Amino acid sequence: MKYIDKIYGEFELSGVIKELILTSSFQRLKKIHQGGPIFLINPQVNQTRFEHSIGVMLLIKKLGGNIKEQIAGLIHDISHTAFSHLIDYVLEIEEEDYHEKRYEKVLQNQEIINILKQYGFEVSEFLDLEQYPILEYPLPNLSADRIDYTLRDLFQIEHISEEEINTFLEGLQVFENRIVLKSDQYARWFQSKYNFLVTDYFEAKDNVEINIIMKKIIKECMKKGTVEISDFHEDDFYLIEKINQSLNLKKRIAEIRQEELEHKKLKTKNRSVDPEILIDKSVVKLSALN
Repeated sequence: MKYIDKIYGEFELSGVIKELILTSSFQRLKKIHQGGPIFLINPQVNQTRFEHSIGVMLLIKKLGGNIKEQIAGLIHDISHTAFSHLIDYVLEIEEEDYHEKRYEKVLQNQEIINILKQYGFEVSEFLDLEQYPILEYPLPNLSADRIDYTLRDLFQIEHISEEEINTFLEGLQVFENRIVLKSDQYARWFQSKYNFLVTDYFEAKDNVEINIIMKKIIKECMKKGTVEISDFHEDDFYLIEKINQSLNLKKRIAEIRQEELEHKKLKTKNRSVDPEILIDKSVVKLSALN
């Protein structure tokens, strides 16, 4: 199966990776937007969890990760809910980890179990993603997940170019089973871009407002009984349809946008990076150089 990624280029996918991508559980991610509900008011921001998940797998592959690490990267977001982190805001989950609590249950899908078994793997090997530090490594460090969504989101909004991405990728390497950078120049570039992603994208006025608006709309629908938490387990378009059974979503968004939203805040997860740099076979954090 040929797959063309907008960041990493063209790849031939086969075996367990191909089979997992073709499952209904993974295909569902095509209908879940990476940036949550922002696409409702800015259609340009339309990248999906499907693209990101394959991207993380491809990045791990490019870095020499083995097949188990690639599988872990591919399925790490398979339990994400409609509108990505909107459910965390509705339920006021500060860690924004509702999807992580569903992860094990989603992996119990018989289709996934059968494919993994066919290729000699067990679901139990992928329940603890922290055992794959190339994929998941705690903030403020780098990880394939963190790197991919940063590059992908910023490329989507045209804040960085393909040339910049390719240059940065040359600065990545794996040391002691985690991602580090070859010099402080790469580290400073990524830190500045990640800071921009957080302050000028995640916390941008439009992004914050549409999440506040959608949180309000979801709570209105839940009060009427037309939307339930389980509806988030489907996809963006399924949830939009459920909302439209209760009210006109576009009209309601427009109405709320006319209201005073300046005083309303959206509580989001604290995010910052302090990349590790390999200098003379020793790892040093960027902050230590500063």
